[in-house]
Amino acid sequence: MRVPYNWLLDYIDPGMTPEELADRLTLSGVEVEAVEQFGPALPGVVVGAVKNLEPHPGRRNLTLVDVDLGEKVLKIVCGAKNMKVGDKVAVAKPGSELPGERRIEEALIHGTSSSGMLCSAQELDLDLGNEDEILILDDDADLGAPIDKVLGFEDKILHLELTPNRPDCLSMIGVAHEVAALTGHAVKMPCMTPPEIDQKVDQVFKVKVEDTDLCPRYTARAVRGVKVKESPLWLQLRLLKAGIRPISNVVDISNYVMWEFGQPLHTFDMKLLKNNEIVVRRANKNETLVTLDGIKRELSGETLVITDGNAPVGLAGVMGGENTEISDLTSEVLIEAAAFDPTNIRRTARRYNLPSEASQRFEKGVNPEAVIWSQDRTAFLMSEMAEGEVLNGILDSNSDTVQPTKIRVSPERVNKILGLAIPHTEVTDILTRLGFTIQQSGNDVLDISVPLRRGDVSLEEDVVEEVARLYGYDKIPITLPRGELQENNLSVEERAQSLIREVLTASGFYECITYSFFNPATLSRLRLPENDPKMQTIPVQNPFSEEQAAMRTTILPGLLKVVQHNLSHRELNQMFFEIGSVFEADALPLEKLPAEKVKLVLAATGLIPDPNWIVPSREADYYAIKGALEVLFDRLQIGAVEFVPGKTPFSHPTRCALLKIDGQELGYLGQLHPEVAEEWEIDQPVTVCELDLTLLEEKASLSPRVVPLPRYPAAKRDLAIVVPKEIPARQIEETINEAGGHLISQVKLFDLYEGKQVPEGKRSLAYSIAFRREEGTLTDAEVNQAQNDIEKALFDLGAVLRS
Repeated sequence: MRVPYNWLLDYIDPGMTPEELADRLTLSGVEVEAVEQFGPALPGVVVGAVKNLEPHPGRRNLTLVDVDLGEKVLKIVCGAKNMKVGDKVAVAKPGSELPGERRIEEALIHGTSSSGMLCSAQELDLDLGNEDEILILDDDADLGAPIDKVLGFEDKILHLELTPNRPDCLSMIGVAHEVAALTGHAVKMPCMTPPEIDQKVDQVFKVKVEDTDLCPRYTARAVRGVKVKESPLWLQLRLLKAGIRPISNVVDISNYVMWEFGQPLHTFDMKLLKNNEIVVRRANKNETLVTLDGIKRELSGETLVITDGNAPVGLAGVMGGENTEISDLTSEVLIEAAAFDPTNIRRTARRYNLPSEASQRFEKGVNPEAVIWSQDRTAFLMSEMAEGEVLNGILDSNSDTVQPTKIRVSPERVNKILGLAIPHTEVTDILTRLGFTIQQSGNDVLDISVPLRRGDVSLEEDVVEEVARLYGYDKIPITLPRGELQENNLSVEERAQSLIREVLTASGFYECITYSFFNPATLSRLRLPENDPKMQTIPVQNPFSEEQAAMRTTILPGLLKVVQHNLSHRELNQMFFEIGSVFEADALPLEKLPAEKVKLVLAATGLIPDPNWIVPSREADYYAIKGALEVLFDRLQIGAVEFVPGKTPFSHPTRCALLKIDGQELGYLGQLHPEVAEEWEIDQPVTVCELDLTLLEEKASLSPRVVPLPRYPAAKRDLAIVVPKEIPARQIEETINEAGGHLISQVKLFDLYEGKQVPEGKRSLAYSIAFRREEGTLTDAEVNQAQNDIEKALFDLGAVLRS
């Protein structure tokens, strides 16, 4: 909101400089973002009067102008034709400088000396008129007066950064009331009594509101004999200071009054309203409207429109129609001032991408009192500036008379909430300055009536806030918080999940967060059978879209969607994980809350690490995730996790394992079936894993594990055996550890071979075994004995030593 300081003085004198006022407003909660000067100083540019006009002797399109500056007369060559003798104009004398560092000097123009320049509005950096027209000043401008003072360039403009709850300050009158609350000075209201002729407006025009929910109040006034022309210069300058470009006197008056009262208005060419009536209703199917910006718009049934009884002539509260636009031929004007539903106006403005000063005010709420005030003020100004005749009365369709909010508050409670000791008389004085009507009730209680312009004050706490900000936030003493500080420790679950995130990100995975809702149709792409518990999804009653129609029973579809999206953008190498909840219902429809289970899901595809010139890349496959999981299990101090060959409906038939802990199923790990991947539009192998995080946390130990460094050296032996393929490597490793007993320090598989030298149906596994004893160095005899025991145990398993 731009507030020109000199314009504000029409309603209240703050008794302080603009900068001081800005500080006071900011401290009271109405933030002033900046204070800027309207225009630059223009030394050497003054007011002159046209004394004589004669053609240029050498150029027919130029004119020699004698300009009286009061102290002397200058002869200036000019190309503009819009001036006449007696007009006051802006004269740039030789040696002056215009905006844009344009310096004016005496010059010879086609053989004739020109002692300066007559200035257009654009040359003075004003967005007025045409560039080829001289700016004509008001007749009362003093000759020789500096032009920057005459045009108010020294005026300061306060830029208010308002919060959504203060629409009352989206008007000059509203800001004046705020200043009055700060200073105690009185607000002077502008003239709002238009001269009316005898003819009554309801004899020539009618108003009907069909949708009172979206338009609780609609008023109209009629003005005849209007002359559409350029607005007075003072009005044009005020609009420029407010950031509004002047158009014509009729349109400018409606914008001026909107800035004055915060009430948006619209003016119709009354002769173009075919049936001499206004009907406010929702748009009909297939209706269209060409708005003032020249765009044809298809109207929705949710859009409130202003019609002439047949066709729409405006989008209510947003923009008028081209078919009733004010033009130079307009002689009869209908003034609209209304109250519209804020939500509907906001939706309409967003739907048609038409944000405006008017829609902004309607969205935040307008002062109900200002509807009639702005009607009267607009009619008065049209009678003054457009020579119009105002018809008697106002057409007023009012279905909801708004009453002031009543609040009961105690000064004692105000002080208790604020922790202050403000005298009760000062509390009453602050509320009075705010314009609140106060009645003293018993037991030191105040019955307060809130002015209609302050729709944000509806509770006792709102009144307390008003007292605090007017009393001064800076007067509230600074105190340290008191009370017992509670230690905020993370829960076991939070610590476990934090550790899981740490390990997986260190392993090269990126964390994803997908929606807890999903499209249940995606489960069919996972080939889940109908009796699978995951197929029993819980529908959302009012989903945003079909893609979020149910609560998810598995995180996998969301993660696969992320993989597919990245692949479509040529991100081929991906490693993701997500920790999130899934929701399982005992039965549908729900009779009790569903079970919420936390899962850890991983997905990997492409190469790891990304190809580079130092470290060779390998496929992000089953073993990549398995390796990361083994690191994770080690950090969580979970020992016996079994990887048992298995399958899921969506996994590759020979590349999937079920994970188990102490006989309990932890989850699965496997490559996505190629046909399933194709249904997800994924054209490269993807490995996925899903674990029950609750079981994982239950089996984990989060206490730090400290192991002393070994004091004695290890003895290492390599062992190569040939075993049937159906014997898993983990079983062999467990057999080695069991046979070697406490002397085994580490068992590591370092080679796997299947080929010509190995019988069909078998494979060669090579292990590196480290033997160590904590009590001392092992002898060769002890190591040999332990190795013999291991070999014997392996022979019993069906293994043979590889020669």
